[in-house]
Amino acid sequence: MKTHIPEDTFQQPTGVNFDAIRRSLRRHLFVINRPEFNINSAALRTDFDMHIEHLVAATFRRNEALPGTGLYLTSTDLLLIKPLEMLRVTVSVYASKAGVAPETYATRVVHSANPIMPAVHQDECEYETTNVYSVVGALTVFALEHFWSEHDGLKKHALANLPEVDKHSPFCHWQFQA
Repeated sequence: MKTHIPEDTFQQPTGVNFDAIRRSLRRHLFVINRPEFNINSAALRTDFDMHIEHLVAATFRRNEALPGTGLYLTSTDLLLIKPLEMLRVTVSVYASKAGVAPETYATRVVHSANPIMPAVHQDECEYETTNVYSVVGALTVFALEHFWSEHDGLKKHALANLPEVDKHSPFCHWQFQA
C-alpha cells in the first residue's frame, strides 16, 4: 500500500541556495604536490565565491609551540559568512624550531550551506550540508613566500576592518586576534 505524501512536501523552501549545495559537492579542491595552490586562501575563497568582504573573523598565529610535537605553528584562520553559507579556511605552516623557515603545511577548508534554522549569532548557525576538505604536504620556497605575503596582507586587512577580541570573554573567540 502506498502512503499518500502531501504535495507541499515536494516544494523547496525559498531559503535554499542550490549553488551553495553544488559548491559543497566538489571533489577536487586541492592540487596534488602543488603547495602554492593549496595554501592560497584567496583562490580557495574564490572557488567558493566567498570574497574578502564576507570576512567576519580571523585569527593569526606566529611561531606558537605545539605541545608534545616539537613543532612551531604559524597559521591564518579565516571565517567568512554569507546569508546562506559559511566558509572557514585554515592555512598552517610548521617549523621544527622557532624562527626557522617552515617545512610543511596543512590546509583545512570547512564549507557549510543552507541554514537549518535562524540563529541569534551567525557563527552559531547549523547547516544542512557541511563538507570538510584537508591536505598536508611539504612547502616549496615559492609557496612559503606566498604564504607570508598573504598572511601579512590578511592581517593588515583584519586589523583595519574587524573588531578586536576581548581576551577576557569566553564568547568572543571569533573576532580578530593576532
